[in-house]
Amino acid sequence: MKGHVQIYRNLHRTTAEGKAVYSVRNDKGIVEDHVTEITLIDPVFRVSQKGKERVRQEGRKNVHAYIQGKRMKGGATPRFSKKSMSRITYNPYQHDHFVLADQPHNQDSHVVGAIMVHIDGSGVWAIGPKLRGEKSTVNLLEV
Repeated sequence: MKGHVQIYRNLHRTTAEGKAVYSVRNDKGIVEDHVTEITLIDPVFRVSQKGKERVRQEGRKNVHAYIQGKRMKGGATPRFSKKSMSRITYNPYQHDHFVLADQPHNQDSHVVGAIMVHIDGSGVWAIGPKLRGEKSTVNLLEV
């Protein structure tokens, strides 16, 4: 989508301190940046089912899951209270989709979108995660 980026964990890069590095792919499919943290607005969580199946068959990870959204402008990454956010996770060997980390992993915890997502060394944190089959009901003024 025009103006959107795709974020995925770069399995071949870490910082000197051992922090995870995320690749930022633009809407033309070109990696334009590598970051240790980023915030996206209106994120969508995507998993290629064929890619996931290939990972499970070969036992080797490949890029088949990413978060797509609009990059928050302004250089500095805002600080969020993680108490008001939900942690999202994805493991191709355990999950079919991105899921809420603090709930049992079943179809009910399948995350498809959110109002905003913050990605950093501690994981993926979402404000107002939207689960498959439900509407997001979080008001940003309450967060």
